[in-house]
Amino acid sequence: MADLRTASPEHDQYELLAAHGFDEAFFGLWVERDLDELAGLLRLDPRSGRDVCLVEEAATMTVHENDSLWIGPHSPDWSVVIGTSGPETGGWWLSSGNRGMLLVSWHREIDGLSDLDYYRDGNVVAEIPGLPSGELLPPQLLEPYAEGLPRDGYPIDGEERLAHAFLTIVGRMTGRFLDDDWFRTPGRAYGFPPLADTHG
Repeated sequence: MADLRTASPEHDQYELLAAHGFDEAFFGLWVERDLDELAGLLRLDPRSGRDVCLVEEAATMTVHENDSLWIGPHSPDWSVVIGTSGPETGGWWLSSGNRGMLLVSWHREIDGLSDLDYYRDGNVVAEIPGLPSGELLPPQLLEPYAEGLPRDGYPIDGEERLAHAFLTIVGRMTGRFLDDDWFRTPGRAYGFPPLADTHG
């Protein structure tokens, strides 16, 4: 895995997602698990799975508000789950067994940008509040990954700027930023909702 702890992405991470239709709603889970293990833990129906790149599935998810989840490889040791919504309980159990998991989500019309949550072994070990002002307040554990990112609030587009910061921190921790190649990565799309909320 590349060491990106102080690197900056080539593209604004929020704007890249927004350009693919995730401006109003987004749910992203980065998990230290392989794809089959992840799909099994989410109890996704293998019969509903389709091989597809995220760039193709994103149009279906965002334009038609289709309830589906896309699972694909992100970087060595990390997989990613993408949708416009996710398990109501956030999927905390995916981090069991001392696995790391990062959650970034927003729903502009309902509650805006949610906190960036970092889970390990089923527990939140660090979080950054999703403040509407865009102020970035990383805890000590995540501070090394927030180096060089704007900290002050911004009255216009503060949430968008903070979403970019959250996604930059995720990229630094997982060893890969979002880019056009990331959207073209082969993965699998599944029907949603899964039955995994029974863990909550």
